[in-house]
Amino acid sequence: MQPESSQRNETSWDPINVFHHGTQCKYAIVVLNCPIYWKHSVLLQLWQNAQITVTVDGGTHRWLRYLEEQEIDLISGEHEQYVPGLITGDLDSCSHALLNKLRNMGSVVVQTPDQDNTDYTKALLQVGHYAKTRNLELDEIYVLAETSGRFDHIIGNINTLYKCDKLVGDIKVIQFARNSLTWILRPGLHKIRIPEILVQQQSWCGLLPFGCPASRITTTGLKWNLNNGTMEFGGLVSTSNTYSNSEVTVDTDTPIIWTMGIEPLGEMNNGTS
Repeated sequence: MQPESSQRNETSWDPINVFHHGTQCKYAIVVLNCPIYWKHSVLLQLWQNAQITVTVDGGTHRWLRYLEEQEIDLISGEHEQYVPGLITGDLDSCSHALLNKLRNMGSVVVQTPDQDNTDYTKALLQVGHYAKTRNLELDEIYVLAETSGRFDHIIGNINTLYKCDKLVGDIKVIQFARNSLTWILRPGLHKIRIPEILVQQQSWCGLLPFGCPASRITTTGLKWNLNNGTMEFGGLVSTSNTYSNSEVTVDTDTPIIWTMGIEPLGEMNNGTS
């Protein structure tokens, strides 16, 4: 019989992959209908190296405007590498003329009119289907989702993270904004590699128990750790925490949101190609 510890669910996370991707990590990138503030040197590289590229409804216009800011005219036909592989959503925020142009340039357009789910939630389902029909294996899905703006949209995005295992199985879904990464930690032990620059600069991080209390949570590697503690709204939540070393572990009995600041990583990579 194996020892009990070897049977526990353990997941490793390496957030610096967002900035330095090799061939080992296979991922999709999803552009929601949110402002795009990322440095072009990072985001354009992420897009070009993705297995699947997706724009969601009005996110299609956001992506084209972002490219225009980088002096890239997608409609000219000279930059096919930036044409979305998949465009999805209820499409009430995307012009038919643009959809037709991009369809003619190779985009697959899938309308998802279901109003019981957000376009983000439906987009993850479509990414899973798109990958399956093309025999593409994904390790991660990166979702451009700024944390500024309408609070109901921010909470709706968090709600989608809680659903993502039902939508895309074991594929890791990571939301990223210009200054943060956010994802869900499922019950089990998680090991999060923290880039040394974030440790040195004491960048912020947090653990947030949406929905229900996390009644048994233990952490290491944080400035303020928990030892089999309880976290809940109305009680203790971990905000404005930081790091004591370059590996954080979180052992939780309940799904919980992990979020971390990444400003120094953006500064470190500013100007790279």
